[in-house]
Amino acid sequence: MNKKELIIRVSENLGGVPRRTAAQAIEAVFEAIAEGLQEDGIVTIGRWGTYSAADMRRS
Repeated sequence: MNKKELIIRVSENLGGVPRRTAAQAIEAVFEAIAEGLQEDGIVTIGRWGTYSAADMRRS
């Protein structure tokens, strides 16, 4: 799945909100994760996993 497909799926899962709104929500989530990594070096999201700044550097 690429970002465009993710936006479409989120839009559909939220009852058909405009894709622009879904895209803004996704960007906000990614920005918050990036900020968390910069501030704390680690982000834990429930069942989804724990991400560290080191993980991001390897990508």
